[in-house]
Amino acid sequence: LDRITIGGELRSRLDSFRFKDTVASGVEDDADKDEIWSTRLRLNLKGEITDDLIFHGRLSYFKLWGTSNFDETTTDMAIPSVPRSEGDIHVERAYIDYFVPRTPLSFTFGRLPTSEGPPNELRDNTTRKATYPRLFIDAETDGITATVSLDKWTGLKNSAFRLRYSKIAQNYLEDEGITWDDSANLCAAFEMEVPGLKDSLLWLGYVRIFDLPTAEAFPEMVPYTITYAPDSGGDGGIFNAHLQLNNLMGSGLDWFGSYGFISLNPASRGTEFMGLIEMGIFGDSLNGDLGENRDGTAIYTGVRYRLPVAALKYPKIGFEYNHGSKYWLGVMSNGSGDLLNKLNVAGDAYEIYYIQPIIKDHMFCRFGGVYIDYDYYNAAPFGSLPDSDMSVTQLYLLMDVKF
Repeated sequence: LDRITIGGELRSRLDSFRFKDTVASGVEDDADKDEIWSTRLRLNLKGEITDDLIFHGRLSYFKLWGTSNFDETTTDMAIPSVPRSEGDIHVERAYIDYFVPRTPLSFTFGRLPTSEGPPNELRDNTTRKATYPRLFIDAETDGITATVSLDKWTGLKNSAFRLRYSKIAQNYLEDEGITWDDSANLCAAFEMEVPGLKDSLLWLGYVRIFDLPTAEAFPEMVPYTITYAPDSGGDGGIFNAHLQLNNLMGSGLDWFGSYGFISLNPASRGTEFMGLIEMGIFGDSLNGDLGENRDGTAIYTGVRYRLPVAALKYPKIGFEYNHGSKYWLGVMSNGSGDLLNKLNVAGDAYEIYYIQPIIKDHMFCRFGGVYIDYDYYNAAPFGSLPDSDMSVTQLYLLMDVKF
């Protein structure tokens, strides 16, 4: 038992939403929700099996107060921090780190640490909890990663090269007439600390996606009768660069900037619904744009400042901004536990927050606001994207307790 560590986090949260022009056709359909209360419990597990073999796990429980009708999702990529079965215990992470003795090589396999990566630790008032930057991937991923530490070879601190293979969607129902091919990806990445800047992070990564999922894989997104489905939605790739400077020059100021570029090569034939229309990745037969290549970009930047007020236990204020172009696809960026995925927006998103410590390292409150202005209605990556005047304003208050 002396090799087993158990910790936990309990979050109580209140969200309030204001919606405007929520119908893609432009018909005004304003709505709001004054209060949504929720509780999230996490149990963090670690087992040092040997000096070279370590298990990591994280179990979670999410519950809307007094209800069990939370909108369910069907894929791991959708929203790992809000489990699909209301009130059930959910495995967010379960992986093994194996460090090959007397080499700089290690392997990680299982349900990988691919959600809530940099810079999410700034908002969550904690240390880095995942491998990959949020704009790159923020989702549950099952796969295997090989990592080579480059510190001794390059002299660069905290430098490493990683190669990961994982599945986005795996079709285990093929014998029941579900025809789409498995969707897999291969990722290569390099990271290091910027020389002369302590606790900084420079990240460069690229992932190649093979056989993008078709609309058949997401029936809840397009709930119409399918009369034909292709085997593959096409192929694509995502590039990400991330730079993060923590406590810059001892000033208490943290800054980060992320850039994402996605290039999609959709299949020339899409999923056919009711024999009337074919829908593919960002294209449909009515508009005659099936199979057209689509490129999208996104930027994500922000700052956080530690206020030098000892009487208030050194609170922090932060601001974040992100912008996505028309064909930016951020569905792999939804693991932060937020009820809105601001990193998937085809438009602009702004967030401001205040962190008030209560008990150092164990308890804090965060109050914040998010405003999202959509240029295009991109709830699903299938079909042509209509223009949108939709906007969402969110206010939230949460309390985290860590033990």
